[in-house]
Amino acid sequence: MDTVSILRFEDVSLAAQPPYALDLAEVSLELNAGELGLVLTGPATEGLPLADLASGLVAPDTGLVRFQDEDWQDRHPDTATAARGNIGRIFEKRGWISNLDVDENITLAQRHHTTRPAAELEAEALALAKQFGFDDLPRVRPALLRTGELRRAAWIRALLGTPLLVLLEHPLRDLPAHAAAPLVAAVQSAAARGAAVLWIAESFQGLETFRPVFSKVWTLEGARLNAAKE
Repeated sequence: MDTVSILRFEDVSLAAQPPYALDLAEVSLELNAGELGLVLTGPATEGLPLADLASGLVAPDTGLVRFQDEDWQDRHPDTATAARGNIGRIFEKRGWISNLDVDENITLAQRHHTTRPAAELEAEALALAKQFGFDDLPRVRPALLRTGELRRAAWIRALLGTPLLVLLEHPLRDLPAHAAAPLVAAVQSAAARGAAVLWIAESFQGLETFRPVFSKVWTLEGARLNAAKE
């Protein structure tokens, strides 16, 4: 089967600017369909722009970011928005709409970007919720959930549907170290369907037994990403 490139950074640099606190310099990486990549940032790396670059929300100062082999900067705004409908994401910060219930937040992107029946979305979201330890979808405002519950709810939102790219920014933050197993299983299933997954974490903490799952691992060293040594 031919290799299908989902995400590619080509010598990407971006100077630190609000809301980003970190420089990136000459970053090159590629994820193909079915690959799981892990970026280890080390401590104190709030405001890393990697996921925003990957989803075309910010343009690099130099270099190119390609999604499905097309530079984000070459896309018309309407087609860029439609393309983002194929990206699932866990945000470093909460990213919840406060005046919608959590279950409404979870299904919002699918309701906007697809014509799937509401009952079908509900059933899939509920199945993911149970996989991630919920008895039901959280049907309250985000402010009424504990931080760890919101993080697990974000797992549902990121994996609902059939995203081509899944961006996971610190998905285990605020959760116990043993919490990773159901999420790893879910992203492996997404990869088996052809998604590319980029997982961003400070360290291997909580992922020690899952090292073989990741086909590519990079470490952030200063402003650069380097392939991790085996």
